Amino acid sequence: MPVVYRCSRCGYILDVFVRVGQNSYGVPTPRELASRYGGICPRCGHRLNTSPDPDRDIVIDMHGVERLVEVLAEARRTMRIRFSTVVSLLPEWARQRLEELLAEEEAAAWQTTAPARQLAEAEA
Repeated sequence: MPVVYRCSRCGYILDVFVRVGQNSYGVPTPRELASRYGGICPRCGHRLNTSPDPDRDIVIDMHGVERLVEVLAEARRTMRIRFSTVVSLLPEWARQRLEELLAEEEAAAWQTTAPARQLAEAEA
């Protein structure tokens, strides 16, 4: 089952673990992730506290592959990180779904900017 680590304040994806064998380290602990980032979220600067209290600063989301595909699309869009190693571990249908999601987002962005492009072309 895939595990996604996020900052509890801004939702920044700190790490994604898809399956055993992905790397030689295994599933990282919140403490390991916090130390990897110097104890601070790279996006919002929030302190990543690793104490075992209910208000954890690193949220561990465990989702199925379907949700992981959505997370990877979000990561590509917001973080501009491709996670190519993680994507290579996905089944073929999940990789196709990821590409479909990215194509849909790209088409939506193209339609959003179309009026501005038409205005710029008309002025030129």
